[in-house]
Amino acid sequence: MSTFTVKGSRNGSLVHVTWTDGRVSGDFPTVDLLLTEAEMVQILHTDAYAARALPDLDGMAPAPLQDATAAYRLIVHVMDSVREATGDVPVRI
Repeated sequence: MSTFTVKGSRNGSLVHVTWTDGRVSGDFPTVDLLLTEAEMVQILHTDAYAARALPDLDGMAPAPLQDATAAYRLIVHVMDSVREATGDVPVRI
């Protein structure tokens, strides 16, 4: 089993998200945003306009929450700042 936790802030609140083998848990609004952003990544592969609007997500795997490195990138993307990452944190990209 592979798992990591990212702690940081979003919208002025301290939040955390844990990724475990393709599943995310933690701060509900942040997890909800992650799930929405993960769906948007699929659109980026077929819509050049959307890809230009979200350059941080362009080129990401189509199912980013299934891959530890892509999930980490997505989690960092939705947070305003990252304070700490623990566990099986992938190489930061």
